[in-house]
Amino acid sequence: MGAHQHGSVKLPGGPTDDEGREVDEEALAALVSAALQGSECVAEHLDEVAADLAGLVRLVTFARLTTLRVYHGELPDYMTDDDDRLATYAPEFRRLVRAVTAGEPLFERCEQMTPAQRRSAAEDALDALSGHLRAVEGLNDSVTLAELCCQIGAVMIGWSSQAAPMAERELTETWQKYQFGQREAGLKSTSADAVALLLGAVLHHQARTEEVTTETIQELVFTRALPVLKAPERAEEILRAFVAPPETDAIIAPIKRLARRDRAFLTDLCNHARHLLALHVENCPYGLRESGHECTVEHRLEAISGGSQTPVSTPAPGARGEGRRVVLPRIGYHEDRPTEGAPEGYPDDHLWHINVDRILLTRWDADIARWNENISEDSSISGTPPYDHETGLEQFACPACKNQESFLVEGRWEDPITLHCRCGVTIMSPADTDPDDLGHRLLKRLILCEADPAYAARRLMPPLAELQKHEQSRRSSRSYLGPEADTVALAEAIDLEQDDFAQALAAVLRPRLPERHGGNALTLTLLKITYALSSPVVRDSDDGRRLAEAARAFLADLKQDSDRWAPNRQPVPDRLQLWRDEGGPQVWQDAWERTIEVAGRRFEKYQVRDGRLSNGCAALTLALYLLAREGDIGVEQISRDEVLALMEPESANGTADVAAEATRCWGARLQALGHDLEADDSVARMWRHLRTSVHVDSYSDKRQPALLLGLDTVLGPRSFYNIRF
Repeated sequence: MGAHQHGSVKLPGGPTDDEGREVDEEALAALVSAALQGSECVAEHLDEVAADLAGLVRLVTFARLTTLRVYHGELPDYMTDDDDRLATYAPEFRRLVRAVTAGEPLFERCEQMTPAQRRSAAEDALDALSGHLRAVEGLNDSVTLAELCCQIGAVMIGWSSQAAPMAERELTETWQKYQFGQREAGLKSTSADAVALLLGAVLHHQARTEEVTTETIQELVFTRALPVLKAPERAEEILRAFVAPPETDAIIAPIKRLARRDRAFLTDLCNHARHLLALHVENCPYGLRESGHECTVEHRLEAISGGSQTPVSTPAPGARGEGRRVVLPRIGYHEDRPTEGAPEGYPDDHLWHINVDRILLTRWDADIARWNENISEDSSISGTPPYDHETGLEQFACPACKNQESFLVEGRWEDPITLHCRCGVTIMSPADTDPDDLGHRLLKRLILCEADPAYAARRLMPPLAELQKHEQSRRSSRSYLGPEADTVALAEAIDLEQDDFAQALAAVLRPRLPERHGGNALTLTLLKITYALSSPVVRDSDDGRRLAEAARAFLADLKQDSDRWAPNRQPVPDRLQLWRDEGGPQVWQDAWERTIEVAGRRFEKYQVRDGRLSNGCAALTLALYLLAREGDIGVEQISRDEVLALMEPESANGTADVAAEATRCWGARLQALGHDLEADDSVARMWRHLRTSVHVDSYSDKRQPALLLGLDTVLGPRSFYNIRF
């Protein structure tokens, strides 16, 4: 090679390919240089490159890339179509170009060719490369149609992450199902890359079919891509033939291979892409009052050209003074159905204009839900996980300026809602949405409150009654052990004797509005009651007084029930210490001391609840006392095995008669030590407590003495609460 004077033109790529195979860079460089200078040694170098499969793959790949530069991101038919009458390239070369585009393994395709076919492909690749190298020097770097379509796909993905956070989460979870396939296919991209690429391919196909160019891309209609995405086999055909922008080379081939090999993967991609387009059409400001609206790329073109992924609003078409229209945010938001019909005394077509200071809405937060899920899966967190409330109450905010106060509400009883913000933006819900959707419900609530402010109190009576019904249902369950901890804390903190009930609630709830205020169902209901009663016209109405009285009565009942179950919320070590403080013989005190020593720290974070742990510790104390007295030894000399022998395992899990007999034997041994089991001393009282039969679980009627059930809980070899000493 060194004898030739024409030098070399080195192609990028390095000494090896992506699979680590060596590439004869010198032969490739010499071949390209000889072809550009018209040297006679082209044929010699061509034979060398055709024999080097990795070198041939690189030559074909770069020939294709230079063609894409010349033809603005498209491949001419004569380079790929075997039926094209103008085709001058050999079938072997066109076959390899199609393989690159479809994401097929090019090296394996070259291996399947004969030496003559490989040389023919190399000759045509060299002809295409050398013919286009000079042409690409003067080309500009304007965006190609394929690049623009992929940008549109990426913008749609970014927009959907805010419009529907759960859609993004579902896509990520779906993507994880194919992790093994991804590794096998060499896929290093994300789910967003794959969906954006599929959308780009389908939109590009649509653009070419409808003769849309980069200059007229704003005319492309999103909804016309939906039929293709409903047919995965058609989408796969389009994806295979899509000439993706060169910068996607690292992801396009693996995605195409995986889509071709795994139909379920392709179907999921199509489903998510279709959902994404449908979601945008549904939230398109242009279609807010137009049924059957066809959403075009123009509505997101500003985001594409400006680099922003989440435009909040769009100018209303044909309207200069009306400002901007924005769709009413509704993902995660909830509004109860109105409890009353249209206000009386107004015509059906009465157009309401209502000035409201603030609008309170309940919202489920997907980000907090994701945070809680991550915490639940984090094994490094010990103790009570720092979960946050996923549902909260917050003031509605204008999507454009984030203003949370002073809106003008407009609409008729059966209309979708229209909100005018002081920033000039109009927030609307589409005209063709479900008549029971968020916008319709919200407008009806505001109309009812405008016609009669006391409705703000009446509407809260049903949810309060539902809470009461739920609480009574819980109390009827055998597993009920008192109100939940956060309910207890809330009920006990509220001063029910205070005259101003709304102020008493606010003092405890400490509302964080207008920022989000999370909480359980009771907290959020009381928060709504607080804000309803904070208005004098509502508080002083008959309905307002009834609401306050009902809420007081409910909280008083909760507080009374909380007091009744207070002993069950006592920490286990505190309960043990109380029993020990009742006094008794010295051996009995020694037994308690050892029990607290081995079990106190183990159960310091546990409450008494159903009593199994505390009863188990008391039974252990009784066993230590019994064995120490019978053997005339110290309690520290008694082993775990001796206590286990007292349990008689066959009794603990045997029939009720066997368990009763085992308990009777314990009583007889205590009597033999001189104890009157009906006397009023600490040992006898504990014996009577432990011989009581309790339910084994909340699912059956099976019962056992608390003595055996508790001892099995703290010493049983299969028990989670097992203690050792």
